[in-house]
Amino acid sequence: MSEQNNEYDLNQTDEYVNHLADVEKTNPATASEDIFNEHGVLLLKKGAVITQRVAGHLVQHKLKKELDQSISVANALTVYDILNQILELVESETEFNLLHQHFEFEVTIRQLLFVKPIPAQVLQRLTVMQKVMPDVYKRSLFCAWMTPLLAKIQGLPHQSYFSAFAAGLGHDIGLLHIPVDAATKGEGLSYQQWRALKTHPIVARIIMEGRKIYDADALNGVADHQERCDRSGYPSQKPAKEISWIAPLIGLSDQLFEIFYDDKRSTKTILAWNAYLEVNMSTFGVRNVEALLAVLKDPKIASHVEKALPEVNVEDVTRQNAQVSELFELSVELFDIAANYPRSRIARGVSECITQMRWVRDSAGMGSEHLSEWLGWGEKHKDEIDAIEMAEISELLVCLRWRFRHLWRLAVEFSWNDKLPAEDKTKIEAIYKKMQPLLPRPGLIDPEAPEPEVQAAAMANE
Repeated sequence: MSEQNNEYDLNQTDEYVNHLADVEKTNPATASEDIFNEHGVLLLKKGAVITQRVAGHLVQHKLKKELDQSISVANALTVYDILNQILELVESETEFNLLHQHFEFEVTIRQLLFVKPIPAQVLQRLTVMQKVMPDVYKRSLFCAWMTPLLAKIQGLPHQSYFSAFAAGLGHDIGLLHIPVDAATKGEGLSYQQWRALKTHPIVARIIMEGRKIYDADALNGVADHQERCDRSGYPSQKPAKEISWIAPLIGLSDQLFEIFYDDKRSTKTILAWNAYLEVNMSTFGVRNVEALLAVLKDPKIASHVEKALPEVNVEDVTRQNAQVSELFELSVELFDIAANYPRSRIARGVSECITQMRWVRDSAGMGSEHLSEWLGWGEKHKDEIDAIEMAEISELLVCLRWRFRHLWRLAVEFSWNDKLPAEDKTKIEAIYKKMQPLLPRPGLIDPEAPEPEVQAAAMANE
């Protein structure tokens, strides 16, 4: 399926059938009726279990009807299981529970689980996800809680909460339908893997749309949940005005989860969210971010958050500021190149992303000469430096480098465009190669391993 269209066919078997075989021992998937291919040939008799051998027979067949409507997954999750698991997740973290109680959200979340039934086909997929992608499943539970909570924090109409809940819970079920290496690798994806990953929001939308109970808000939220208001998202680098209102809330929830559970942090605390929100105002929409920041800084919340940010030394912060400063310098030439291609979706994404990050630099001073001079003074007067302030500056710089990581990915994709003259392609490649060692982790995609169809695909996407 192209990352730019809605061509996914519900009747076409894919990686999901292999996942069904993977859970055979705990949640065997049994044919609830005879299963035929599109030409009427019997593939699987009623009562047969999907094993690895059966999966190998079924995969890549186009069926007469959607596979999930012709199977029954044993020990499937129920609505009550979902509710209890969400509450267990929230109650297991003191600071989540603090927000939960502050907004009296338990009554709300209980109501949302029963506004409309969760379709069996969605419950079956979530059951499989819980087994084969437990971290993704945990994040889905978190998003089912946080996305409607963000809607409530903004004071949105109560009737909008169910759409936010449904989209938060189901937004990643499309990952079950793409190759495992693309769905779970996380970093260093080949171009082919990256193309597959970019399809998962649309796949999830089509699956949920086929259930006939979700409204356009929920469906569009799922389809757009990887888009960003600064055009740094995917699959289409949509401008903010074209993105569903729920999508930034899901995307923000995803990121809050990743920050809180980042195993590279010494402590889990919602304090770490503040810096990310400050740096990503334009990424997820100013209104969305400001509303959550106001809550996190409310004395009724802040006074009960006991965990502190990890201490940092002035030398480390000075190094981080120098890295950010160098990244901004590298972005100048990239911006000038992108400005020459106003009709290119990727180029517009590059320009908008850089523009928004420059606003962060100008408003917060990150990467600036002024901050560099102040840090130089701090290295000579360490006893006079406020440790909390230093930790907060470090968090801001780290978050800004993560934002540059999105720009790096856009630059790589931009360089793949066959319409670019060789000179500009070479310049862009030189820029992103200089950026890479300054970023917090390797890039999501591997620019050294493009697939043969890269150039044709790039042309098709413009």
